[in-house]
Amino acid sequence: MNTEKYIGIWLLLPELSIYQLGEPPVSGRYSINSIGNEINIEIEWKDISGTDHSLSFGGPPGGMKHESEASGVTDVMYEKIDDATLDSTAFNGDNVLLYARRVASNAGDLLAVSQVTFADNREFSNFQVYRREGS
Repeated sequence: MNTEKYIGIWLLLPELSIYQLGEPPVSGRYSINSIGNEINIEIEWKDISGTDHSLSFGGPPGGMKHESEASGVTDVMYEKIDDATLDSTAFNGDNVLLYARRVASNAGDLLAVSQVTFADNREFSNFQVYRREGS
């Protein structure tokens, strides 16, 4: 059994989203699971125009860079900080493109996702809160 509080299926609370870049989704589902020695993340969301989007990614959570197959991303790194916190970083060479931190609440019923995008010599932060599905 996983002791990591961030493992699970999470539903977006859009009213608690704060975006510097882009518009917050109107709905979303965030799934984090652990298969073998890898973390897998699947995100589905609906934007303000009603268009559905999805994204999936993952890798070993040991804090080591490994090659990425994503367009414009050469390497990714996932790191389990503690049982409530999972970080990820996307790189293009030595340049950080994106950093995300996921932190589950002490009770394990909420997940906060803070994402920083580095583009055009600027930083943009987006923040989302999710409730565990079924809570």
